Amino acid sequence: MVPARAAGDFALASCKGWNGTIVEREGIDTASARMRGIVTKADLQEYCERDPGGETRQSGGRLTVKQCVEKYLRQEARAALSAQANCRTGVISYRYGDRNAGRARFPLRADADTSCASGLPPIIEQFKVLCPTAAKRFKVDQ
Repeated sequence: MVPARAAGDFALASCKGWNGTIVEREGIDTASARMRGIVTKADLQEYCERDPGGETRQSGGRLTVKQCVEKYLRQEARAALSAQANCRTGVISYRYGDRNAGRARFPLRADADTSCASGLPPIIEQFKVLCPTAAKRFKVDQ
């Protein structure tokens, strides 16, 4: 893989959670498109300031924003993110650390659950990064 010219967000499995940061990508718009990411302090800072879980004092919790960032940084510092897509067939899968976190095939069925609870919104965003031409062809997120 070659370093990404422009990092950008590595969307993850929860609309309420944090995103990662793309650090490498290759093969964009091919049958073997890939990207790799990490969770950075800045990703966690954004999450803790937004505080969807009500953990910080500003949201009624016990932690300062700094303590929130430190808490999650200890947990996520070594988490490797990766996504692979076959832009020709519309298949994408991704991993979060040691976990297989998601998989989808585009175009999605008309009745596909694209709510935050389904986990599809981040996968849709990953597909758009890896396969921008195919995303337009499959009318992803339109």
